[in-house]
Amino acid sequence: MILWLLIACLLILATVFLIYPFVRRDQIEKGEALDANLQIFHDQQSQLDSQLSQKQIDQTQYQQLLTEAKQLLLNNTENPEAQRAIILENKQAAWLLPALLLLLPLFSFGFYHYVGASADQRIVELIKQASEPTDIQQSAELQMELYAAIEKRAEQRPDNIYYWILLAKRAIQKNDLAAAKYNYSQAIKLSPDDGFLLGQYAEIQFMLANSQFTDEVLSALDKAFATDSSNPTVLGLKGIQSFENQQWQLAITYWQEAQRQMDQTSATVKALKAGITRAQKRLGVEPQEQLSSPQIEILVSIDKSIDFNLEQSVFVALVATSGAPMPLAARKLRAGDLPLTITLTNADAVMAGYNLSTVNEVKAVARLSQSGSATPQVGDWEHSISGIDLLDLEQPLSLKISRLVNTN
Repeated sequence: MILWLLIACLLILATVFLIYPFVRRDQIEKGEALDANLQIFHDQQSQLDSQLSQKQIDQTQYQQLLTEAKQLLLNNTENPEAQRAIILENKQAAWLLPALLLLLPLFSFGFYHYVGASADQRIVELIKQASEPTDIQQSAELQMELYAAIEKRAEQRPDNIYYWILLAKRAIQKNDLAAAKYNYSQAIKLSPDDGFLLGQYAEIQFMLANSQFTDEVLSALDKAFATDSSNPTVLGLKGIQSFENQQWQLAITYWQEAQRQMDQTSATVKALKAGITRAQKRLGVEPQEQLSSPQIEILVSIDKSIDFNLEQSVFVALVATSGAPMPLAARKLRAGDLPLTITLTNADAVMAGYNLSTVNEVKAVARLSQSGSATPQVGDWEHSISGIDLLDLEQPLSLKISRLVNTN
């Protein structure tokens, strides 16, 4: 509604600009004619003054010629024939005004329909209507109309990535994997470094290949993993690939990281847990009950006084107070995402069978790495808390990175 009111106001303003020249036309032309005649008179007067000063004419001749010039100026400015010509010209051009007033809205609305966003506005309205409670038949009809409009608009505006993603998700719902693959490929052309899109595309490729790791699937998966190694979809596929290659521990690592990022009540997480259990049995390791895993909530932040790059790596680890220095649980974060609250569990274990359930007391460390290495280096910044009793931990931990690392 606001859009149409704005368009109406702009058309009214444009109409005023169209009418004004016709209203002021005669005054403008009269004024221009008067200015031209006055300029001619002044030029003649200047010439007569020059001739008089050079004694080319005497005073009597000067007065006579000046009087004639004044009379000519008077005749030109009050010539009735000239006035009638101006009026006639205005009458002949008067038909242009109603024609222009008619063409203005027609041209404006036609041009807006062609290059404007009326189709996009209609899609937004359909999405809103489809999201509102309604009967099944009406909902189905709205869905059909909505995606028909999106398909048409995607062809008109192929640079709109949002439409391709919607069409891809719709194709997956209809189990049309070929269409989903095409739509995701169109979206990836517009955003080739989007980890989510690359992960979805790799998964579709895997499903189209009957869950086989063909060369095409491996190429798509490797590209997705190189772009975003934390994408849960990609991690799930990497876990399957590692399991098929009998790399049991690597499969567990991938699946645990994927599981950590998902809804723990989802069917996907249940499938991942089953896969982890199978891989642990292949390793000869007694499967750990992940639901009983200690959960350590940590708020990680960086002191404002530290100058850092948003893309720097931050390593958060829980280490046994006594024993091996290998982390019981660890997570790699991006400095630009802080402050951030995370939860470390057995799913974040670095080595199978060596996790938070095996100890009672830990040390928490958060480190801003200058080199990107997990090993502490000179120039890194960190913060740590020792003596954390896992059996008596009620409050979340807070690790604010503020101390320069000294490896000596």
